[in-house]
Amino acid sequence: MRGLWRERGLWLMGIGMVPVCGPLLWAGFPPSHDGVLHVYRVLEMDRMWRAGVFYPRWAPDLVSGLGYPLFHFLGPLFPWLGALGMRLGLDLESSVKLALALLVGLGGTGVYRLARRWGIHEVGAMIAGLAYVYAPFRVRELYWQGDFPQYLALSLLPWAMGAFHGYLQEGGWAQRWKAGVAYSLLLLSHNITAMLGTIALLGYGVLVWAAERPPRRRLWGALWALGLGVGLAAFFVVPALLDRPLVHLDRLLQGHFDFRKHFLGLDRLLSFVPMQDQSMGNPQEVLTLGAHQVLLAAAALLGWGGWTRPQRILAAGAWLGLIGMIGLMTAPARPLWEHLPLLAYSEFPWRWLGIAGLPTALLIGLGMEGLRRSGWRAMGAAVAGLALMLGVAPLLYPFGRFTVLRQATLADLQAFDRAAGLIGLTSVGELLPRTVLAREIPPSPLEEAYRRGEEPVRLDSASLPSGATARPLSLGPLDQRFWVDLPVGATLRFWVFAFPGWQVQVDGRPVSVGAVGELGLLHAAVPVGSHEIRLCFCGRWDWRLLELFSLGLGLAGFGQWWTRRVRSRPQAVAGISPHPLSQREWMALAAFWALILGVKFLYVDPHTRWFRPRSDPDHPPGMRERADVDFGGRIRLLGYAASPPAWVIEPGERLILTLWWRGLQEMNTQYSVYVHGLEALPPHRLRFQSDHMHPGDMPTTASPWREERYIRDVHVIRIPADLSPGPYRLKVGLYERDHPEQTLSVDGSGENGYMLPHILLVNRPMPPAARLPEPISFGGALRLVGAELPTKIPRGQPWRLWFYWEAERPIDRSYTLFVHRTDESGAVRGQRDAPPYSGAFETSRWPPGIIIAIPVELEGIDQVGWYHLRIGWYEWPSLTHLNLPSGETAYILPRPIEVSP
Repeated sequence: MRGLWRERGLWLMGIGMVPVCGPLLWAGFPPSHDGVLHVYRVLEMDRMWRAGVFYPRWAPDLVSGLGYPLFHFLGPLFPWLGALGMRLGLDLESSVKLALALLVGLGGTGVYRLARRWGIHEVGAMIAGLAYVYAPFRVRELYWQGDFPQYLALSLLPWAMGAFHGYLQEGGWAQRWKAGVAYSLLLLSHNITAMLGTIALLGYGVLVWAAERPPRRRLWGALWALGLGVGLAAFFVVPALLDRPLVHLDRLLQGHFDFRKHFLGLDRLLSFVPMQDQSMGNPQEVLTLGAHQVLLAAAALLGWGGWTRPQRILAAGAWLGLIGMIGLMTAPARPLWEHLPLLAYSEFPWRWLGIAGLPTALLIGLGMEGLRRSGWRAMGAAVAGLALMLGVAPLLYPFGRFTVLRQATLADLQAFDRAAGLIGLTSVGELLPRTVLAREIPPSPLEEAYRRGEEPVRLDSASLPSGATARPLSLGPLDQRFWVDLPVGATLRFWVFAFPGWQVQVDGRPVSVGAVGELGLLHAAVPVGSHEIRLCFCGRWDWRLLELFSLGLGLAGFGQWWTRRVRSRPQAVAGISPHPLSQREWMALAAFWALILGVKFLYVDPHTRWFRPRSDPDHPPGMRERADVDFGGRIRLLGYAASPPAWVIEPGERLILTLWWRGLQEMNTQYSVYVHGLEALPPHRLRFQSDHMHPGDMPTTASPWREERYIRDVHVIRIPADLSPGPYRLKVGLYERDHPEQTLSVDGSGENGYMLPHILLVNRPMPPAARLPEPISFGGALRLVGAELPTKIPRGQPWRLWFYWEAERPIDRSYTLFVHRTDESGAVRGQRDAPPYSGAFETSRWPPGIIIAIPVELEGIDQVGWYHLRIGWYEWPSLTHLNLPSGETAYILPRPIEVSP
């Protein structure tokens, strides 16, 4: 396969990748969800490299300087790449961007080589590589989500698959070691993608086994390569798994991170990439395979007859894998997520989108095999490549306030951590030691030293007894020495979280340490007298043993390669021409790519808004109702919209309420939003609700709240199946995330929330047996379509009746419904006159064409006999009736009701 590096398809693919790298040339990083925090992780890794620590399990400068076991539990490979660029002389921003640009090429090249393993010609392999580079999820990761380690892992996965495919095809110790090394890099890149990727890798190995039919001994060799990968990464993988009980990792199974809240529907998974409105402060989450890619992959099936037997097996397996991954992202897969070990820690089922892009890309590339003539093949490549680029064009223009980090400092890191509402550059402080009981970590006195650019002193002087003295001897990020003179024995406290690996030595001898207070700070007992105190993160013996094991394994492999240095002969791909296009066709295709690049960079980017529209931020698209309600002078509720738009819903259904917000000033407080469903009638009890940690998942301290942009906040509210039918009101409010009792009041009213003026009717569905043979029209405005009545009622028991009405046209006034009971002589024996639901859902609110269930309660009757019901409508106070077509003012239901003894 070494000859592939000389193929024109690979280099032409490199030209096609250029547009996706365009935003990396802009100053700063776009306001993605996670991008900046990963850049700061690189800064912390570089800080530790400068201190002489290559693999720091403890990040001492996070959480206000109290430290965090970040790299002990999260893959260190991307921070290593970024820190390497900084050690080569690049600034922080340039180093990270260079790494990302290399990863774009790494992922595309890996798929290109994997496609050649499938026996796909150069043109098809080129299109497969471009399909992976332009997969919507991967472009989203670069500029909108910003999970750079996940992007790294997805760039490594095709290399791991290609390495195992190569070993099963060719055998040999070199291929086996390549597979093991590739798998170890995957394990070191991103925990969740490594876990999901391992599942995909095992499935791919079975598929290749079925397609290639290699000797059985290679199966054991492939398993040996997997074990080798685990061994090379054992220094990280084993502690990260076994030490989970030491931290609050369970927080990733709660609240927003509960996987049950993030399943997707097929309509979204298979949709086209939507345009991104630049006036929207929280752009739409693009979670799709891309309808254009799915269609290209499906079109590839037209060439099935021309594929080789291995290609057919690989294609069938790719489709099965793709369908399986789509299934895992939908709600029916919930039982699997609940019962498979560790899968719940993936947090978001849609993470499978990243891996699903790989079989999709290979299927698209395989489709080029169906184009037999080289001219058609070149034209097909041009059309497919253009479709792949245009399909994700809206994602290639990130917008908002970019963050410039060329000269970022550790003090900037801590300020960002606190302003973004993070803990240790993670979402919910899931890696805080178990000894830390506090949910909120207050600022520490170490922050002032960071602002001055000094190494903080971690010995808490407040823990020294009266008359004691202490002076630093040496200060390092993970190793500090002090000389102390204690008039009495004392328990000294240090500004660092207690965590295994931290050690306190008194005159060179380790002493017992523990945790103190809600913050779980490290403390140690020191006897009376003068002593040299050493505080160091010395690690544990088992960690060191694993590090030596992985290092020894790696050195052994390198030594084997060095001593043998056997050059494997290039492997030709059977039945495939190395040059499927003529020289002229290659040149035409290159000219086409150059034309596309020229149009993009010279015309589309500077002169058009084709792929980056901007709406009026004061009138967001889709907003049906205006509100303009200000909360505490800080946030404005612009308006809202509901689905169903008629505000009539049945129990068990979903109400989708979309709110549009705008920030009025810069905020330092994180606010959460609630929507409460209250009974419209007294006692106005709370019956259902929706809470978002951040309005629209956008922290209120973020830059979009300080700009002329709106925040779209979608609440999907499941109406309880056992909720009583009737009218309800929706109340919207804001409260401090960390202090829910602190709410923002509505300006000018003092209320702690805004009651939407619309009434939500939870409607009772009409039973089929209740439908009347013919509807009865009242004044051409309302018609009775059904009635649910008892046939017999015990004497003295109240009557409960249900009538089902439909507005024939919009009604601009409120009518009163009357129900009269008449005995056999026609005398009235009780009545009920009232607007529907006691006026809480007047007829002026009724949407035309929807059947509305109206209950009527009548008092019991002591006199047995047969009774009829006479019903009708009138307007109060004029007493103007809605007449029947016959001119009568009331309708008498034909079926009598018996009051029995």
